[in-house]
Amino acid sequence: MATIDDWFDEATLLGIVPADVFMRGASAVEAGAVVVLERSDARLLTTVEAGDGVVRAEWALAGDQLQFACGCGHAVAQPCEHLIASALWTWPDERPDEDD
Repeated sequence: MATIDDWFDEATLLGIVPADVFMRGASAVEAGAVVVLERSDARLLTTVEAGDGVVRAEWALAGDQLQFACGCGHAVAQPCEHLIASALWTWPDERPDEDD
């Protein structure tokens, strides 16, 4: 059975968002802006620092359908940079070192 993490490879993410959204998400991860609230095989719920505030970003796997929502209001037709940051956080090599 597939898990939500199976959807978070580079080719899949770049296939659903423009490169600039992907890069802004990657920058947010590098800045340590992502905090994971819940992570399971079927759900990833995070908060992401965004400018002067914090937004909630959620990915959910319902059967073979990937669903997403973000408090920024920009993730309607495609994921936003906050959702991409959340997905990229799941990549161990993308997270900032805790010593930084």
